[in-house]
Amino acid sequence: MVSELQKRAMRFLEDKNPVIVSNRGPVEFFKENDETVMKRGAGGLVSTLLPLVERFSGVWISSAMTVEDARVASGYPENRVPLPEDDPRFTVSFVIVDRERYESYYSIISNPLLWFVQHYMWNTPYDPQIDDKVYRAWEDGYVHVNKKFGDKVISEIERNEKDSLIMLQDYHLYLCPFFIKKEIGDVFLSHFIHIPWPQRDYFNILPERMRADIIGGLLSNTILGFHIERYCANFFECCEDLGYEVDGDRGIVRNGDEKTLVKSYPISVDPESMERTVSSPTFMEKDEFVRKLKGNMFLIYRTDRADLSKNIIRGFRAYELFLRDHPEFHGKVKFLATGKPTRQQIREYRNYSEEVKDTVEEINEKYGTDEWKPIEYIYRADYELVAAAFKNYDCLIVNPIADGMNIVPKEAAIINREDGALILSERAGCYDELAEHVIGVNPFDIKETADAIYSAMKMSPGKRKKLSEGLKSRVLKRTIYHWINEQFDDFEDLWES
Repeated sequence: MVSELQKRAMRFLEDKNPVIVSNRGPVEFFKENDETVMKRGAGGLVSTLLPLVERFSGVWISSAMTVEDARVASGYPENRVPLPEDDPRFTVSFVIVDRERYESYYSIISNPLLWFVQHYMWNTPYDPQIDDKVYRAWEDGYVHVNKKFGDKVISEIERNEKDSLIMLQDYHLYLCPFFIKKEIGDVFLSHFIHIPWPQRDYFNILPERMRADIIGGLLSNTILGFHIERYCANFFECCEDLGYEVDGDRGIVRNGDEKTLVKSYPISVDPESMERTVSSPTFMEKDEFVRKLKGNMFLIYRTDRADLSKNIIRGFRAYELFLRDHPEFHGKVKFLATGKPTRQQIREYRNYSEEVKDTVEEINEKYGTDEWKPIEYIYRADYELVAAAFKNYDCLIVNPIADGMNIVPKEAAIINREDGALILSERAGCYDELAEHVIGVNPFDIKETADAIYSAMKMSPGKRKKLSEGLKSRVLKRTIYHWINEQFDDFEDLWES
């Protein structure tokens, strides 16, 4: 069933050519038993924007992430792949660069340099060391790939008679708007940043030349979106440091005669798609697995990519402290964690993944018995398994060092059926929105997090139910379709002005 919010979004796009631009696209090709297999991307961005792109035969521009992506794309003119193949409804237009340039763009600049700066993750007495290798990666990788994306966007604008609505996504493409604007002055560009924007002192870790290019690129957009107001305020300060005129009350930054609207659009989830997930046969199998694992125990759950910003090890250390201080709960609690590797080509991520596994083994060896394993760590995270854990947890822990939003608490709130309590980091982007219905913690404070686990276990059923129902109600009041329509409303106002 198409909601009124979805209909509103579609009405706005009726006379436009939607072009989504992101590093990772809506599909990925890979080899399986010598056959090419296509996998649809997961996450709210794809589930929200792809139906709109399909409805209006739009285009999604993305990197050829895999060898098979590049091979498939090379079989079509200008690397534009129509999908689905038997009945095309939209086009994926792949940006292909040689592997060395891509690795410089992705594995040296985007991750870790920008990601670490924007999540406050550098150990500054030692890192980053911005040497000639980093400068070469900036020029030969990041600048080059952003220019390639800009060229691809310009090509898509020129081939379509409709007005193109360009929606750029995230930190991989900070320079891309500048290259588009340079060639096509009169163009409507929007850019949404899905990660935190840091305070000015931390942003200043980057060399001034890089900072100037990044801010200049972002101010080439008509609209620049962040998840929450705090990131907008941080961005305004960074603009002021570089001499731009900022009107914080109106959310405007001026760049000569041009101006950019900077605004928060908190992203959310699609409850309908999640309800479809929990009714699938695969989900039923995973639900049975989780319920058997849980038994009569109190189930604590967390799910994360093995990313340093997710603060996984401190979460386990807090649980270890809880077990030390409350031996009466041994054998009565189970900590289920699902996760998956990420960015394993980067040394810091490989090391962190191993440290997470070592921490789990250490705690299990220290406190486990023949009958009881304190932590069950499953190093994969297929969504049906995650959804089954969401349904059955008694306590969910989400304790990132920093997150742009983090939609895990929102997804979990929709699916959970156990009146589960939520322990949430005060530094997650969603914290301010959900604070009334969670147990808030300082993510660096292991003792406070251990005490929060104890509070969740001792909480009365009535209080847990009140918090859980309040959380779910809060999430349902603002879905991902509110997120997209708020942007479209502002697009429309500026488009006609």
